[in-house]
Amino acid sequence: MGLALSFIPIMLTQSCKEEQTLEKIEADEMERDVKVDSLFYGIHFGMTMQDFYDHSYDMNQEGVFFQNNMNVEVIIHYDDDFTAPVDFVFFPDTSYPTIQKIDGYMMFRQWAPFTKDYPASKLQGELKEKMEEWYGGREFIKIPHPKGHWPYAYAKVDGNRKIVLYRSFDDQKVEVVFENLSTVGPDLKTVQRE
Repeated sequence: MGLALSFIPIMLTQSCKEEQTLEKIEADEMERDVKVDSLFYGIHFGMTMQDFYDHSYDMNQEGVFFQNNMNVEVIIHYDDDFTAPVDFVFFPDTSYPTIQKIDGYMMFRQWAPFTKDYPASKLQGELKEKMEEWYGGREFIKIPHPKGHWPYAYAKVDGNRKIVLYRSFDDQKVEVVFENLSTVGPDLKTVQRE
């Protein structure tokens, strides 16, 4: 009997942890009044589109950013960060005057429909771990898949910065969304860009 009772606090703690919803985490993070604007490779929330184009041009000249065939998306090659080479294809949401949201995707460069070696399910796990290492802060939590194609997705919120990772329906890509949850600007404390 005593042994069974000793497990109750552990079970309660675990169940409280699991019940933390994305909405609750977003509210808690926004209450902290901390602005986290850094995204990756010098791109940040609030950057004007002209600054983004200028920065992307400079990064292209340095061999870090590449453009796709139609020149409408930016590509970053990760050759050594994952178990196989990965490409990150992205572009900011242009419905805002400054960068407030970036939609993109990552996929193993060697993915093919006839091989099972490079599925998005594998990359999603690796990407979750890598982004927790890159960004620090809160860990990712499981959330329902935004499109319902798979049982779950991952989300991470630090201050106003929300990152969501979810697999495409064909298990080819991991969709990556960076979103600024803040509607308030200058009164938030700023965390230095990473």
